[in-house]
Amino acid sequence: MKKYTYALFLFLALLAGCVFLEGVDEPTGAQAGTDITFTMHTRIDVADGGRSNVRLIIGFLAPRGWEATANSTVTFTTTSFGSGKMVPVPASVIGDKGQPWPAALKARFGMGGNYRPDELEWVVFWTEQTYNVAQGVKQNIDVKIVTKAGADPTRFKTGYFLGTSSEGLSDVFGTNNVYKCQFKSCFEVGGTGDVIDFCNPQIGAVTPGLATDNDLITLSFDPQVVQTPLNAVADIYCCAKAYTADGQVLETCVQTPASQLRPYTGNRSALTIWPRAFFNVPDGKTLTKIEYFFTDATGNIRVGYGNTASPFVFTFKCQ
Repeated sequence: MKKYTYALFLFLALLAGCVFLEGVDEPTGAQAGTDITFTMHTRIDVADGGRSNVRLIIGFLAPRGWEATANSTVTFTTTSFGSGKMVPVPASVIGDKGQPWPAALKARFGMGGNYRPDELEWVVFWTEQTYNVAQGVKQNIDVKIVTKAGADPTRFKTGYFLGTSSEGLSDVFGTNNVYKCQFKSCFEVGGTGDVIDFCNPQIGAVTPGLATDNDLITLSFDPQVVQTPLNAVADIYCCAKAYTADGQVLETCVQTPASQLRPYTGNRSALTIWPRAFFNVPDGKTLTKIEYFFTDATGNIRVGYGNTASPFVFTFKCQ
């Protein structure tokens, strides 16, 4: 019992002083609806005196639709002194400037360059117990995050935070000494249907997101999120292909009033179509998806997915 108590005391000493986020292991990808494991490799060097009632804090970025606070399990393991559990930081706990931890991390570090940042969130956990802390111990700590991906295929840039409850986001000891934040490249979750993409600018969109080929849909073009080759073009047109369930391809790529987008706010424009009429779908056939570009009047300038020449894709499905 005494040996265990001594080991625990040494581990408690880890939770003050400088913190180091030395890397994060991510899988190469994942599938929608499955568990994903991320491992944060951290190190803490206690060199500036003791602390009382302190917790280790970690944060990670996730799409809001994943409800990651409720659907994640977070644990930590040390090289010498065992392991433990981490739990969500209560919303009542202030991280910085009167804000709870998720909002404080967003204000301080942003959302990692993700587009549509309001559809992602910082998810923040801390050690289940508080500890009294001495100084002089250096220790490696691995934090294992197991979170369940949402039902839709998704791309987003991941982000991670490491800190302690004693220092919070204070700059008293120097910016980034008592906390660390790291963003990584685009992480992809595969699945069936259209990708929810936070990595690339949302130049094109289809509303409603769930529709059949017999519903009215609106194709919108937003050149305000990023500079495109069509930003200075007054008249924008839609060039599209539709695919039937039996493999037939129907193309409509003629710059006419029927394919011209109408301006609605700022430089944004949109075109509302009835797909079956727009593509002249034969009776008895059903459309499964469309691919589309935005073009100028000549058809020579094309803007597609991610501001590239690749088409946007919309898959028809019912609610």
